[in-house]
Amino acid sequence: MFICPKCLQPLKKVEQGYTCCNRHQYDISKEGYVNLILANQKNSKQPGDPKESLQSRRMFLSKGYYEALSDELNHVIVPLLKENSTFFDAGCGTGYYLKRLIDATRVSCSFYAVDIGKEAVKMCSKLNPKAHTAVASVFHLPLQDQSFDALMSVFCPYSAQEFSRIIKDHGYVIAVMPGKRHLYEMKEIVYEQPYENEEAGYQLPDFDLIESRKVTKKIVLQSKEDIQALWTMTPYVHKTRLEDTQKLWSYDSLETTIDFLVLIYQKK
Repeated sequence: MFICPKCLQPLKKVEQGYTCCNRHQYDISKEGYVNLILANQKNSKQPGDPKESLQSRRMFLSKGYYEALSDELNHVIVPLLKENSTFFDAGCGTGYYLKRLIDATRVSCSFYAVDIGKEAVKMCSKLNPKAHTAVASVFHLPLQDQSFDALMSVFCPYSAQEFSRIIKDHGYVIAVMPGKRHLYEMKEIVYEQPYENEEAGYQLPDFDLIESRKVTKKIVLQSKEDIQALWTMTPYVHKTRLEDTQKLWSYDSLETTIDFLVLIYQKK
C-alpha cells in the first residue's frame, strides 16, 4: 500500500525496510514504523506534538475518559470491515482509537496509520504492532490510489483531494470533531464569555454525508493532572492567555461535558 514519496512508485517490503523500483530505500525503525515524509512536506523542523504533550495525552486516554467516543467509532466502523478490508487512520496520534478498533475487529483486515509527528508514530507503532505505521503528512499521503475501504480522521487536518485519491469507490470516511458543548464547563472557568464550537463538517466534494452521530456525556476529571492533560490536548490552549488557562489549575477535580460529532461520508 505504501508508495515512495520521491517517485510515487509502489514500495516493496524487504528485510528491514522498503524499496521502490528506482532503488529509493526507507528503513523500518526499531519501533516498527517507516519515515516517508520529505523535508519539503514538513511545516517545521519537528512537526507534530512534542513528546511531553503526547505522554500526557496517552495517560489521559488510558484512563477511559474518551472511551465513549472510541466505542462509537467501533460501533460505526467494525460493521464496514469485511474479510481482507483495508483501513487507514489519518493522523493517528498515540494510537489509542486504532488500538481499540483493532481489538474489536473480528475479521482479517490490514490497518495502516500515519501522523506527521515522529514521536506520535513511535507511540502508535508500539501500541499497534499489527498496523503498518509511517511518518507522513495527510496532505502528501504515501499510499496507493484507490487502496482503502475506509479511513478515520479524529481531530485532525484533512485533505479532500488525498482522501478521494486513496479511498475506493463507495468507500467511507469517518470524521470526528468537537461538538458545540465540548468542555463547556472548562470554558466557563477560563473565559469571561464562553462560546460554543461551530459544528462544521468536512468539505469532501467526492463524498456524500450519509450519517451524523453525536457522543455527549458528563465526565468527572479526578485530578489536577487529568485537568491539565485534557486542556493541553485541545486547540484552546494555543489561543488562550496563560493567566486564563491557569484558572483551571486550582481545581483538584472538575465535571465537564464531552461532546463529539461523528460524521460518516461515503464516496460516490
